[in-house]
Amino acid sequence: MLRDDLGHTYQKVILAQALLGILVAIVALVAGGMAAAASGLIGGAVVMAGSFVYAALARNSKVSAVSAGRVLGRHLVAEAAKVVVVVSLLFAALASGWFVAGWLLAAMGVTLLGHWLALLTIR
Repeated sequence: MLRDDLGHTYQKVILAQALLGILVAIVALVAGGMAAAASGLIGGAVVMAGSFVYAALARNSKVSAVSAGRVLGRHLVAEAAKVVVVVSLLFAALASGWFVAGWLLAAMGVTLLGHWLALLTIR
């Protein structure tokens, strides 16, 4: 029986995203102070929360008895949920008013690159 390796793959993705989010926060701390660093950490955490939601919803332990349509549907639902989580958390963070929006968005962008970096390096 085939086993879905999505959980293992997403562990690598989330690790890469965490490392990149921390890197942005360190750069933000040096360049802009504590508020910028906190904004960088929150931006990275927002993207990682979306990745956790995606991995939780798209994961399936048995793929041999599942049709391609169900797998695609599961991934589409997971992607939609990920977008809703990321946008909701982004608006919640920006609505609080104390975040440095530039660093928050920069951290989100760099952390999103962690997804592609991890997927390109997975063998």
